[in-house]
Amino acid sequence: MIRKAIYAATVSLSLAGAVITPAMANGEEDRMKTVEASFDSVLQDLQDAIVNRGLVIDYVGHVDTMLDRTAEASGVKETPYLNARYMQFCSSVLTHEASAADPSNLSMCPYLVFAYEARNAPGKVVLGYRAPDVRSDDASKAVGAKVEALLMEIIDEAAAQ
Repeated sequence: MIRKAIYAATVSLSLAGAVITPAMANGEEDRMKTVEASFDSVLQDLQDAIVNRGLVIDYVGHVDTMLDRTAEASGVKETPYLNARYMQFCSSVLTHEASAADPSNLSMCPYLVFAYEARNAPGKVVLGYRAPDVRSDDASKAVGAKVEALLMEIIDEAAAQ
């Protein structure tokens, strides 16, 4: 039973870290913006910024709900988020370009943007994105830069509302 709890805690924390809390190394803090507004309005602005570009949101992940649901089994008393969501989507144009450069660039898709409101900072919503997985050849890097520019535009638009 204890091993199951430890496993659940490890999986939960790993998922939360991989999806919501990007590492702060290598300039990744530049992939995030903080705004003071209600979480629901910021999340709607983020969704609108995606949809307004003709992109389709494939999935919305509710990390806060998952962590709350699994907290007891994971031995956690209080989760770090009041609210935490991520959205997955892709651009067919950029994915065609990326896969033409290198078929393994499939790993760039889906793109992921997130919004969270930390329990210790209510009213401050952090927006950000996960950097795409890019191969080392020049063509792949060029498409990766286009994907990052798109993701930053989406975050900037949502943060400016």
